[in-house]
Amino acid sequence: MQACLIRFVVHQKLPGFSRQVGLFSAAGYLRDQGELDPRDRARLDRTLSWFSEYLYAPPADEIPSQAIFWYYQDSPLVRPMWALANILKEYNFSIELIKTNFAGLIVYKDEHQVAAIPRGGKR
Repeated sequence: MQACLIRFVVHQKLPGFSRQVGLFSAAGYLRDQGELDPRDRARLDRTLSWFSEYLYAPPADEIPSQAIFWYYQDSPLVRPMWALANILKEYNFSIELIKTNFAGLIVYKDEHQVAAIPRGGKR
């Protein structure tokens, strides 16, 4: 049986992005462009720092641009992802959790995540 994969999709179209983004892009946008309460900024910075320490980010030039990152549903990273999603929701971001057992052609994989090119090769 294949592992269940999840991803959080942010529905707002953000300036500088040609398509929907995930939590990390939206959080970076909020951190850099948003009017954040100082306590929320500290909370966002702590959460993003935690991910920087515990989630490996493969070099962008090693991942095809049409690949989408998915996370194993049973990964210990999921709880902090919910914390990040909740911060974004407090600033009126609309977020959807998507689940799948088949993400497409996997081009990267580690213990917490996969990057996959969807069927048809389009994001």
